[in-house]
Order: sequence, then structure tokens, then C-alpha cells
Amino acid sequence: MKKHIAHIFVCFSIIYAAAALEITVPEFNFGVSAAKQPSSSSQVTIVQESSVNLRLLHGERFYSDLNLALYINDVLGFFNPQLPSRIPGQFTFIDFSLNFPFLGGKPLFLSIFTGQHQSLTGTHYSVDFLKHGIRPIKMYENDSAALFTPPHPREAIGISFAGLTSNTGYIGSSIAWNGEMKDKQEYSIYAQGGAFSNIALINTYLSFHITDKAAALSLAASASVLFTIHDNFGIFTQLGLHKTNFRSTTLQQDAVGNIFAFFEPRVSLEHANFDFTFFVSKIREPQQNGFFPAAPLIKPFTVFHHELYGGLNMFFGFGNLEFDKMQGGLYSFVAMPITRAVNMSSVLLALTPFYTLNIGPCDLELRCSVYPLLYATPASMFEGKIALKRNL
Repeated sequence: MKKHIAHIFVCFSIIYAAAALEITVPEFNFGVSAAKQPSSSSQVTIVQESSVNLRLLHGERFYSDLNLALYINDVLGFFNPQLPSRIPGQFTFIDFSLNFPFLGGKPLFLSIFTGQHQSLTGTHYSVDFLKHGIRPIKMYENDSAALFTPPHPREAIGISFAGLTSNTGYIGSSIAWNGEMKDKQEYSIYAQGGAFSNIALINTYLSFHITDKAAALSLAASASVLFTIHDNFGIFTQLGLHKTNFRSTTLQQDAVGNIFAFFEPRVSLEHANFDFTFFVSKIREPQQNGFFPAAPLIKPFTVFHHELYGGLNMFFGFGNLEFDKMQGGLYSFVAMPITRAVNMSSVLLALTPFYTLNIGPCDLELRCSVYPLLYATPASMFEGKIALKRNL
């Protein structure tokens, strides 16, 4: 019965969204990556990843967000003229939500959603209420480093409600259900909060998860603070815990392995940016990588899941997309396990020069990642990417 209700809700929501008065595209990402796998023949692997956020405006009182994604794991096979040899792509739904900002003319925000909705972590509330947002760490923009970033919000059907508590703070809460039945069902409660001052912007969330018959009781949490030391210098810190089952027989080991921490000094000059991200985190589990296989295409190191890694991501950017309409520079990344003996096969080292050009409403980016360790042939240590992005 619950599953039928969920399906009816999704269908009704999408049909209702079709009556939108206006459609905008706040976010768009289209990328094509190419690399020669170390274990393969001379053939080059070419994949395509794209995602789009469609915002459907229904007037001043509410709007809808629809997020979709497309993945093609073999571009050459996808465009093969022979149908029997053609390789299909994967098209998926990410999330859909009905959003009611400023309910009754007051600073109250209501969201009804299905999928991977951002209200669960509350990161967008600081923009909605406080008009100040925390830019994500630069590791999200580096394909090699993205393996170690915190997971996206968990997929669920639910409702979120948040409000401004003063001119400088907000609180929110969410309840959600994972859409499964019987022993696979899980219910979740989230609490979000944040505050803003002249020197710091804070965002936190805490979530509690319970499965059928309380077989698993899990907790996840995160706290982020952006300190503004000077107009040209800031420090971002984040400390959190991945979802951890407190009824696990290996609780102590799981809790230690699920800790993540990031410390990122940020230097922002008129025509240059420098970010240095020090981190401790595990590699995302396969089911938390997102909807498609995680970049990078090449995995030039031995992957140990459920174990902590430590490392550094450095970003050097020259030019300003807003003023210069271009930016070029380098990502430099190194990571290694901190709970076991380190050898060459367990170290990830990547250098990624890039160039980004603003072309009107979008940014065109070219990059090439170089993995100087653990490659079979010289050609298998390079991975190229071209991407077209839009983020309002």
C-alpha cells in the first residue's frame, strides 16, 4: 500500500509540474571523459556524464525542481550504426520536489520531495534564509579527489520544513522513508541548523535512521563552519560522521572508519585563487558514489573501502571567470591510507591542469589528469575531459 501511494505521489507531482508557467535551468553539466585503461588493450574508453536541474515556476508562491541525469559508458558503442552492436546509455531520475518558500509571507520553507533532495543536509537554507552560502570544498570539482568527499543526501520520500529563527539563524527538520517494504524499509529523521555572523557561517545537520523492527539504528552528522578572516582569506572546516549502525558488532571499528574531516584555507585575490584542502575520510562506498560509476575513469591505486585515508588537495587558479571570463590552473592531489602500511600501490597521486572559458551562460572546461604512479603503459596515466557547465 505504501509503495502504491509513493508511485501515485510521484506521478501526480510530475503531471502537476507540467502546468508550470515558466521553466528555467539553474544547473547543467555535460562532460565527456576519455582514457586508456591500464588493463585493457589499445582501445580508449570514452564516457559521457550529464545532469540537469529544471526549475518549474508556478507563480510566486511555489516552484518545482526536477533533476535528471544521463550516463553513457561507451560513447563509440552508443553511436554505433548497427543496432545489434549498439550499447545503450543510462537515463535516471535524481529527485523531484515541490517547494513553498515564504509560507504566508513569513520566512518559512516547506519541501515535499522524492529522491536525493538537498534539504536533508540543509546546505541551501543558508542561501534561502541568510543570503550567504558556503561554497563546497574544491575536492568536489576534482574528479580524482571526489572519491573522498562526503556522500550525497540519501534517497528518500519525505517532507522538510525550516524557518528563520532570527535575522542570523535558522532551524529545520525532515522526515523521510526510503520507499522500501518489510525488512528493507527504513525511516529517517533529520534536524538542520545554521547561523551567520560577521566572521563565521555555520551549517549543521543530524540524522537518525531506523529499519524494520529496529534491526539497525543508525546515526549520521556533519558540522561545517566558514570563517571569514579577511575579504581575501577564509578558512573552511567540516567534521562529520558517515551513517553508522550503532547495533553493529563492529561498532568501534565502523565509527572510526566513518569519521570525515576537512580543513581548507582559501585565498581569493582579484585575478587568482588558491585553496589547500587537508582531509581525513574514507572512500565512498560504491552505492554512495552517485547514480553512475564514479570518476575518474582510471583507478590508479588499490582501493580499500571502510578504511580512513589522509591527504591534501591543492588548487591553483589564475584568472577570474567573472572579470576575466577565463581561468587556468592546476589541481594537485595526494591521498594514502592512514590505518595500514603504505606502499606504492595504495597511494593516489594526481596532477590535473585545466582551462575554463566563460561562454555566455555556461563555462567550457578542458582538463587532463595525470597519474604518475602505478600505470601499465605511459598512455594509461592520462585522462582527458571536456565539460560544459552552468550553475546559477
